[in-house]
Amino acid sequence: MTHNSRPLVPTNTSSGPIFWPSVVEIEIGVRCNRTCVYCPNSTLGPTSSSSFMELSLFRRIIAQLSEIAFSGRLSFHFYNEPLMRKDLEVLVSIARAALPLAYLVLYTNGDLLTDARYHNLMEAGVDFFIVTRHGGEPMKRRLHQRIQFPEELEISGRAGAVVGVTAPMRRACHAPSEMLIVTVNGDVVLCHEDARREAVIGNLERSTIRDIWFGDDMERFRHHLVRGRRQEAGPVCSRCDNRLYPGPNMTI
Repeated sequence: MTHNSRPLVPTNTSSGPIFWPSVVEIEIGVRCNRTCVYCPNSTLGPTSSSSFMELSLFRRIIAQLSEIAFSGRLSFHFYNEPLMRKDLEVLVSIARAALPLAYLVLYTNGDLLTDARYHNLMEAGVDFFIVTRHGGEPMKRRLHQRIQFPEELEISGRAGAVVGVTAPMRRACHAPSEMLIVTVNGDVVLCHEDARREAVIGNLERSTIRDIWFGDDMERFRHHLVRGRRQEAGPVCSRCDNRLYPGPNMTI
C-alpha cells in the first residue's frame, strides 16, 4: 500500500513541481489534558472559540480528500489531544470509508488510551498509534503502537511560541509543499509550526483544497522557503527554527 498522495502530472511553479499533499493533519479539537513545557499549549491562551471541529466540516474536508484520492498520512491533531473527543471513532470511520488508501495515524500522549479505546479505534480504521509519554511514565505495549519520549525528539520553538529565535535561519523548508494543516474552524495554516495561527492561507468552509493548495498565497511562501529565505517568507518563518524538512519528501 502506498501512502503518498501524488497526481500523475504535477503543477509546475517557480518552486518546482508541486504535488498534492502527502500529509494532512486535521485539528478535530483544541483541547489537551496536558500543558507540556515544549508545547504552545503551555504558553498560549485559547486559540479558537470552538472546542471541537463540527462534524459537517470534517465530512466536507474528507470528501475533498476523497476527490483527489488522497493516499498519504492522515492524522487528527494540531496541538490537541485527539482522544478528548468522545466521538473520535466516528470521525475515524468516516475517514476510513472515504479514504481506503490513506494511512491513519493517531498521535496521542496516551493518558486516555485504554485497551477498549485502542481496540475500538483499530476497528474504526486507525492504522497506527504514536504515543508520546512524559516524565518516563510507563505505557502498555501494543502491536500497532510506537512509544516515544520528549527527550528523544527534535523539538522546535514553534515559531517563537515556546522558544524565541534570535535571527532567521537560512535553511530551506519543504513542509508547506507537502503538508496540509487544517485548524478546528477549517483554516489552512502554513504549517504545523504556526501555533499562533498567523499565516492563514484559506478556509475549507469557503474554499477548496485545490484552490488553497495550488493558490498564489501558498506559492509565495514556497517560492521563498525552498530557497532558504525564511525572513522573506514572513514573520512566522523568520522565527522558525525547524530543521526537519530541508528537502522534498521528508515529511513523516
